[in-house]
Amino acid sequence: MNEKDKRRAPRNKHDSVIEIFDAAGKISATGRLSDFSVAGASFSTGNGAALPEKFRARLRFLDKGVLEVEARVVRTRKEKNATHYGVKFDSIKNVYPTGELKGPRR
Repeated sequence: MNEKDKRRAPRNKHDSVIEIFDAAGKISATGRLSDFSVAGASFSTGNGAALPEKFRARLRFLDKGVLEVEARVVRTRKEKNATHYGVKFDSIKNVYPTGELKGPRR
């Protein structure tokens, strides 16, 4: 990190998908992840998506698997065709695409 960067954890560039869930557990929006760290992330969505201050989301990475996070919005920037968000994670949980743990089935 450079001297002007005030982030608590270094961010890595990513071009992955983020799925945002509503209170009922259904996908309410999807976005394109820009960068990610253990403390937070930034991503963009189409302008039709309005996020609540706190939400649950799933991030899909080829190298890390699927992460489920609880996050809160700390920055919003609207542009012509997209809205960019910066979020801070309240919790991170490593999950698998089916929600099951890997290993032999019984």
